[in-house]
Amino acid sequence: MERGSIEKIGVTFTQMNRHFEERYRETFVIPEDALQERKNGSMRIATFQFNWVFGEADGYEYMEFYRFHRFGDEHARIWEDGTVEDLDVLETMYTYNPEIPGDKERKEEESAQRYEILLGELSEAGLLEEVPGHTAMNTYLVLWKESE
Repeated sequence: MERGSIEKIGVTFTQMNRHFEERYRETFVIPEDALQERKNGSMRIATFQFNWVFGEADGYEYMEFYRFHRFGDEHARIWEDGTVEDLDVLETMYTYNPEIPGDKERKEEESAQRYEILLGELSEAGLLEEVPGHTAMNTYLVLWKESE
């Protein structure tokens, strides 16, 4: 398949760069060669780690990214037409009702299963090449079983 127009997809990503700059008040520029050659990559920006991969589905190109930050992650897919699709993030917290017997254990198990599934998907996509220490620690804490 031919790649989409770099002008089109590049403008879309440049707009996202501006969005991130405004949102996080940090200079944010995905390198031009990464856009031109659709190179996956990773960069540290201020207090967050930003990993991205390029791909295509149903004849359309996209850039998927995962932004790791200790106060909350962000995960999305930006399609060549500029559409931004929000995706799941690794979550370490869950809610439960203490009035319902066994609810805490059930919710804890469901949360760990969702975390593990998403971790596998992110790994398969190539978005875990560089991971901050707090994410590695959270992963251990979420998936660790006391009986082990």
